[in-house]
Amino acid sequence: MNRVTAILGLGVVAFAVTLAVYIGTHLSNEAMSVLTGAACGVGAMLPAAIIAAIAFTRRRERDEVNTARNTPPQSMYPPVIVVAPPALNPPPSNQSYMTTPPAAVPRQFTVIGDDALDSHSS
Repeated sequence: MNRVTAILGLGVVAFAVTLAVYIGTHLSNEAMSVLTGAACGVGAMLPAAIIAAIAFTRRRERDEVNTARNTPPQSMYPPVIVVAPPALNPPPSNQSYMTTPPAAVPRQFTVIGDDALDSHSS
């Protein structure tokens, strides 16, 4: 099993090197610059991402341990929910609003930029 893993690893490395050489010979200088910048950006971001992932994982584990210690055992009774009955004398409603809708004001439209419409609208 160890030998198979080593052979497969060498095959993957050989494939990657061959692909890199092929792409390097066929791309323009500008494209290689963009590709190199992207690879360097990813390489610079990886350590920070790994450190952040480790920190968040440790914090989550610590929080889980603290909540497990501080959580009281579950009671056998369901939670009690109290619903208040409606009031016997409802408060007076505000009657100051209008009962009829306001009269509609005719709207005027102006079409800009079409000479054919301007001659027909008169």
